[in-house]
Amino acid sequence: MMHRAGCTAAAFAAALLAACGGGGGGGGSGGSAPPAPSSNASVYQNSTTLGSVGAVSLSLIAATTTANAMLVSPVAAPLLTAGNNTLVSTHLATNVTGAGTACVSAATNSIGTVTGVNAGVNIKSVAALLDNGWTVSATPSANWTTLSASSAVFDGWENCGAKAEGAPSPSSTLTVNADGSFSDNVFDGNPSTTVTTVNQSFTAAQAASLLSDAGYLDSSQPANPQTIRLKIYHNAAQQTVLVEQGIPVSGATSQNAGFVAIYFPR
Repeated sequence: MMHRAGCTAAAFAAALLAACGGGGGGGGSGGSAPPAPSSNASVYQNSTTLGSVGAVSLSLIAATTTANAMLVSPVAAPLLTAGNNTLVSTHLATNVTGAGTACVSAATNSIGTVTGVNAGVNIKSVAALLDNGWTVSATPSANWTTLSASSAVFDGWENCGAKAEGAPSPSSTLTVNADGSFSDNVFDGNPSTTVTTVNQSFTAAQAASLLSDAGYLDSSQPANPQTIRLKIYHNAAQQTVLVEQGIPVSGATSQNAGFVAIYFPR
């Protein structure tokens, strides 16, 4: 969760683009019809959008030297329209294939998993991108036990890792502990300059709830009560990524659209 002080345009090759995000919401250019097929488009059939637990097939049109990347969604979702949506930033993992995150300009200053952290950031993840090479685990409890045994560490990208200086970098670190609990250390600031780590700890019982279909009702942030779910995905190479999602419940302020974050194995 990186601090964006100021606005410095930056272009990254192919699948990675970080650009300045405005304070306006939406991030969508409107229109319900998808664009004509493009050689620059990649399909992510098992993606998760902000605010919805079901899988949705999204298309990502890569950035060019003259245009930002574009996300094509068949349905409307928070900060996304049905149709074409201009992205201000994307991040595709280098250590796994077919997985990434897509981000737009956000109207709120509360970005990611912790309300009020990085008040200057205006980049928000709107979708965790997963292609058909990734499937959600049918045995999350057993998989979690395996991750616990190895004290697995994952790098989180709640807002595409966007920041003002340099290339994007992870926004958080998720560590699975031997007893089944885990910590989600969120970075408030720029690791290259000044950073404060905000620790979110979850017990083994809370982790079990997060992994369940019902999710875990989190009221730790009074203005942002939400149901949090944690899903484990595998590919044919038996690599693992995590998708954490918060959906606001009754009592949350209208400014909070929740969050969706993807975690890549370190």
